[in-house]
Amino acid sequence: MLLIYLSIFDTEDDKNKFELLYVTYKKLMFYVANQVLKDEYLAEDAVHHAFIKIIENFDKVGDVYCYKTKSYIVTIVKNYAINLYNKRKNHVTIPLEEIEYSIADEAVSKIGEMDNLTKAVMKLPIIYKDVLILKYVQEFSNAEIAQTLDISEVTVRKRLERAKTKIQEILWKEEHVDDL
Repeated sequence: MLLIYLSIFDTEDDKNKFELLYVTYKKLMFYVANQVLKDEYLAEDAVHHAFIKIIENFDKVGDVYCYKTKSYIVTIVKNYAINLYNKRKNHVTIPLEEIEYSIADEAVSKIGEMDNLTKAVMKLPIIYKDVLILKYVQEFSNAEIAQTLDISEVTVRKRLERAKTKIQEILWKEEHVDDL
């Protein structure tokens, strides 16, 4: 990995300085990252990203053995490890067997609901249907929809709001057709 990092530098002085920095702090960086993440593979990933960040800001690195340099490096790797930890914490891990079971159950129960929703969308006037498709199928932002349809973003938001209201009305009428 060191050779890849060194290939980024142009001058021999920078290469020598970075190599010294790498050899001096690699184990410390791994230790700091592993203390946060408790996972060797993620810690290695954090160290790699920290080295990339250091290379991007290499002009800020002074003397390799200086306390400020050590503090700077530890701060970078620790912050990256904390960010990685927080990202991982927000993702719940579910065993594959449960996912297959869950998807199969939901798929069966949602088919009926999706069919009704699709029918309701198809009953909408074209101006609402287009906005809904661009928003939720094509995943366009409101600004992109406005640009595509040559309308304002306010109009896009209003059409989305009205489309949702009309869909609710259509679905309610279909559920209560016997009551009417």
